[in-house]
Amino acid sequence: MTAHTISEIPPAPAASEVNTSGAPPVPTSLALFKAFFLIGLTGFGGVLPWARRMLVERLGWLSNREFAELLPLAQLLPGPNVANIATVLGRQYRGAKGAAIAVFGLYLAPTIITVGVGYAYARWGHAAITAHLFAGLMPAATGLVIATVLKLVTSLPRGAASIVLVTATFIAIAVMKLPLLLVLAVLGPLGTMAMLRRAREE
Repeated sequence: MTAHTISEIPPAPAASEVNTSGAPPVPTSLALFKAFFLIGLTGFGGVLPWARRMLVERLGWLSNREFAELLPLAQLLPGPNVANIATVLGRQYRGAKGAAIAVFGLYLAPTIITVGVGYAYARWGHAAITAHLFAGLMPAATGLVIATVLKLVTSLPRGAASIVLVTATFIAIAVMKLPLLLVLAVLGPLGTMAMLRRAREE
């Protein structure tokens, strides 16, 4: 278990100030907009890998463990995962205004690009070169997702319980095709109890 949850991130200097405390900086509203705008702008092939890279590796707003803990919450809520993460972080740092700014930044560039691509696809979507273009992008998108999964796996607690839960989740979703919400509703409490039991033993 982490020493603090996502709702208990300790306060730190503003993003524009020098951070000497070692704590993650509290971003300004402009910083939230820029971060999620870049996530939306560069998130080709799936936004989640780019969101993790931006929030964990580049900005340090979340640790790898905190991102892995926030992701199940985002999956349980209705709507896209990264939009839910933007809402939670924006609300955490800058209240309702921050949540709105983060989500607006996330969707601004994709909305403009999608409208343009949709217009182009309506005109040239049946061309052979278009089919080859999409076929070439698929392996790259798959690689991004796999790379993100591998990085998230490294943040899991070590032990048999984690291995069993990961395996059971993979079988339930990839093999048995069960709904994600049902899988999380069953395995989520089991995982929580396993981690609580481990914490008591330690």
